Formats: sequence, C-alpha cells, structure tokens
Amino acid sequence: MSTKHLYNSADGLVLKSLKGAVALNPVLRLHASSKSVYLAHHSPAKRVSVISGGGAGHEPAHAGYTGAGMLSACVSGEIFASPSAKQILTAIKLAAFSSAPRSSSHDAIPAAPTSGTGTVTERRDEPRDVLVVINNYTGDRLNFGLAIEKARSTITSGMNIASVVVADDVALLRKPGRNLVGPRGLAGNIIVCKILGAFAERGATLDEVKALGDAVVANLSSVGVGLEHCHVPGRWKADGGGLGEEECEVGLGLHNEPGVLKHDLGQGGGERLVIQMVDMILGEGDAFVRGRDEEVDEVVLFVNNLGGMSQLEMGAVVHDALVYLATKRIRPRRIYSSSYMTSLNAPGFSISLLNTSFIHRSLSTTPVDSPSPSALHHITVYDLLDDPTDATAWIGVRLHWPDPSGPDSWAQVEDEDVYMETWLASLGQPIASPTSSSDTRRAPSIEILSIYPFLKDTISGACMNVLDIEQDLTRFDTAVGDGDCGETFASGARAVMAHLHEGNLISDGLEMFGLIRRIANILEDSMGGTIGALFAIFLNALASSLQHPPPTSTSPPQNHSQSWGAPLTSALASLSIYTPAKPGDRTIIDALHPFVAATRVGRSFSQAVRAAKAGAESTRGMEPSLGRAVYSAWTVGDGADVTPDPGAWGVAAILEGMVKSLNGKTL
Repeated sequence: MSTKHLYNSADGLVLKSLKGAVALNPVLRLHASSKSVYLAHHSPAKRVSVISGGGAGHEPAHAGYTGAGMLSACVSGEIFASPSAKQILTAIKLAAFSSAPRSSSHDAIPAAPTSGTGTVTERRDEPRDVLVVINNYTGDRLNFGLAIEKARSTITSGMNIASVVVADDVALLRKPGRNLVGPRGLAGNIIVCKILGAFAERGATLDEVKALGDAVVANLSSVGVGLEHCHVPGRWKADGGGLGEEECEVGLGLHNEPGVLKHDLGQGGGERLVIQMVDMILGEGDAFVRGRDEEVDEVVLFVNNLGGMSQLEMGAVVHDALVYLATKRIRPRRIYSSSYMTSLNAPGFSISLLNTSFIHRSLSTTPVDSPSPSALHHITVYDLLDDPTDATAWIGVRLHWPDPSGPDSWAQVEDEDVYMETWLASLGQPIASPTSSSDTRRAPSIEILSIYPFLKDTISGACMNVLDIEQDLTRFDTAVGDGDCGETFASGARAVMAHLHEGNLISDGLEMFGLIRRIANILEDSMGGTIGALFAIFLNALASSLQHPPPTSTSPPQNHSQSWGAPLTSALASLSIYTPAKPGDRTIIDALHPFVAATRVGRSFSQAVRAAKAGAESTRGMEPSLGRAVYSAWTVGDGADVTPDPGAWGVAAILEGMVKSLNGKTL
C-alpha cells in the first residue's frame, strides 16, 4: 500500500476537508463543532429532508452529496469512526429546521443578526420530516439509532423521523459461520441518497420516501474488491502483511476489513475478476436479475472507485461489466462510474446493480389511492436519477451560483455563527415534565443522597476499578480488535471522576433518573464509538424507566430488596432494539444480561455482580458474532481464543468496583 501522504497527521484533517467541500457549493453551510454540513435554503414544497453520514475517509461522501435534489444534511465522524449520537442529532435538527420563513411570534429562537445587505438564512417554525439513510455498520447503527430516539423525545414540534438501512454487500452472505452483523453497507449508499433526495425534492411525504427507500435497498446488491489496503494518514507504517503481486481480495470492506476470498489476477486478469464479481451479485441461477425469461429485468449499473484506481482501468471495468451482463441479456438503463464512496487511497472498486424492475413491481402493488406510496405511480426511478441536483460530487446538472454580494455573502455567513449556536441550544431543551394527575405517570421526587448515602463512593469505586484494568482491556482488545477498548473505558471513567470531583455530577434535589442520565451523557461524550453508544442507550433507557415507572410501581427502587429488576430489564429490552447481540455472541451483553437476569429474580447486588463476572469469563474462546472482531481471522491457539471479550470484562469491572467500594454497606 502507499503510505506517503501530503498531510502526515490526521489531526484537524477532517474539519479542513469539510470546509473545502462547503467552499465548492455556495448553498452549503458547515456546523463545525458537530462536523455537520447542511443545505441553507430549501424548496418551499419540500416536506422531507434526507440525511446520511458516517466516518470520514470515504470522501466525497457525504458532504459532496449534500445539496438541492439530494441530501439536506450530512454528518461526519473521524476517519473510519462513526459520528456520535450528539453530532447526528445536530444534523437532524439542521435538516429539519433550516430554511423557510420564521413567524414573528416565535419567541424561543432569538432574532438572527444581520450584516451588510440582504437577509440571513431563515429557520422553519414547522420542521420538515427527516429520513435517515444509514450504512449497516455496528457503530453507525447504534449512534444513528440513539440520535433518532433522542430526536423523537426532545423535538416536540411535529417532526416525524424514519430511517432506511443500506446493506448491499453480498460478499458476506457467502461467508461460513455465525454472523449477526449482516451485509455491510457499501457504495450503494450513494445511489440510495440520490433517488430518495430527488423524490423528497419533488414534495413526497415521509411515508412515500420511506416506502421507496425500503424498496430500493431491498433490490440493491454490491461487491467490492481491493488490490491492496488503504493507509490512514499518521498511522504506523507496517511492514509486510500485504497481498501478493498477483493477488486481490474480493469482498473487501470500506474500512480495510478483510475480504472473503483472494483472487489470482494472473488467471484471466481483470476480465475474469469482473465476471466473478457480477456472478456474486446475480446469485445462483441469476436469481437477483431475470435476464433469460421473456420479461427481462431492467437494472442500473453503478461502479465505484475506492480512491486509488486509475480512471483508465475504471473505464475498462465498466466495459467488461457491460459485456458480461450483455451475455445474460441484461442491458443497464443507466450507467454510472466515479469515485462516489472511497476508502482513502485504497486501490480497489465495487460493482453494484439496482434492479429497478423489482422496485417498480413491488411498489405498483400498492393501490393508487393508498396513503403510501401514491406518488410513485406517476414517476420512475430513472426520473429520480435524472433529476437535477447541485450536489457537487454527483454526475448531473449543476445549478447557478448566486451573486456573492447578496444574501449568501461571506459576511452574512460569519454573522450566523453565534446565532446558530443559540438556536441549536434552544432546540435541545428537555421536554417539560407532566404536572397534572391525568398526565403520564412519574415517580415522586426523592432526594437521592438520602436514599443512597454511599453513592459517591460507589461511583468512584467503579471508575477506579476500570482504571486499574485499563492495560488488561487494551491487551484483550489488541488480540481481537483494534486495541482501543482500554483507552475507551478509561476515558469514560476519568470523565465521570472529573465531574464527581468538581461537584457537578450529584446536585441538591437530583433524583436517580437524573443522575443516570447525566452519566449517560458523560459517557457518550467521552467514550464514543460502539461502546459509548451502547452505554448511552442502556443508561438513557434505564433513566426513562425510573422516571416513568409502569402503573404497578409507585416509586423508584430505594434499595436492592425493592428490586432494580424491572427498570434494568426494560433498559436491556430497549438496547436490544439497536443491537442483535445476545448471550453467546462475545459482546458486553455476555456480562450485562446475567447481571440483569439476576436482579430480575431478586438476587442480591453482590450475587448479580458475580453473575456478570461469570458471564464475562465465559467469553474466553467464544467466537465473535458482532463488531469488527467478526471480520478478523480467528484461529484457535493464536491468543485470541483465550482472552475474554474486552467489553464484557469492562462491564464486570464497573460492577465489581461498585461492590468493592461498599465494603459491607448496603446500596
């Protein structure tokens, strides 16, 4: 692989890249702190904003696809790391509320400052609905899922939100063994964004856009190949471990995940490789596309350069794919080829086929007078692909540039910065608590330290125990993953300790649900990634269960004998919505589930903690079914099979630290 870069450090590189992308399109704005790019002005007829995003390193995705006729907003994480739920929530707000007139009676949002001539970007009083396009990776699913749930609970001004998940990679469908992750999302994400963005631009409803999105992702298949892996700026330059001179990896993921098989380029060259990839997409007996019956399916061919292929070779790939498809009587109605979704400098590409006939057939079964998707009886997928967009990275029509001295001048944009921060803060205010007896049930207010006098010691003990095993977690994770688990847990522990010592974690009048919610926010900010999202979802759900107990409960549990079982069980059920992990999958669930199960049947806290530790111990030698470890080679005797899952071990450490701090006291 090429390890030479213009910028030898990734520090600040993502934000610089986003600023450069925004500079190419005068209708885009950047909210720097959340790394969100959004459309400043929308058509008044548009009722739905389509958004997407993910880790950086896939440019031009997704800033290059933000613009009229495509995405209304996008959000970026660091290189190959999912954006946090807070970043995504900001992007949702920007997509829903930016552009359109403000009424004079709206008091919650301060007036925007002005400078020079013209007016600043306007904000909506009534939000557009939002459709979120998510690529099927664990971190993205969790963080986007948490952001969607937060949007539903905190934005109360009539916004509806839905999502579609792109899982177009067919390579993993043929990988032996257990795999709960499912197909990964590849470059097909971009064609989904184009189709749904154009449909939303035409004024479609959320139900209609969602129905079309589900039909598109169900009839989209892709497979990728890499001649070599990519290299991240600033990373260690490893020697060896690459592919041979005549080798490539079929099924390579977007983040250097290994492929499912190696192909010898010396046997048939690129032509043979393209045929193999197309055959993988078509499936046994050409099941994905009908090409030999009287009624031949229509398709779209979408070829993506992962960033390091020459355009000379990419043109040849398109040609060879078309020649082979023609032998099966398949002639694509639309053909696209570009660097749509890259993997930094990876020399590789992917091929996608979209079966438009299946899409049109599935949607045509819906009655014309049904609420969804009626608009699709009058347009085709081709109409939407051909619709103009001013997204800079999509091949198509570009709209005109406005007068730089007008409303979109740089001076006006700079004046919006302070206003935007104030406006976003006003959208994030918590929902007012119900007060009348007819409102949703809420637990009575109880002073937290009067119930749990040893609470501070317990929190401190949990954090200190995590810090004590940081190196163990790093060692365990290095054997099966990317080695950052120890640092991630330690970051969360240090952040909680800092808030505890500064006196802003536990305050007068605070209730247990409020404390748990504070800890959830701290961990979300400090831990990040998959683990941070898992903790944040679980703890937010636990807080909600305590704040709004079921009718059979009259108050939050005051000690273990009154059982934390019900709220913990409810929180675990909420977590299961966003992850398929079950006991036996080698995840944090292997420790969390037995702990919750023990509390549910009335076991003491110490007994429940011992059950969690036993669950963590049981992950030694357990084959992973979720997370990035599932993509790694797993060989008995290589060290990975004798280490426990680092996430489960970290959960057990938190609970053990709480028990140690009590030292015979009752929690």
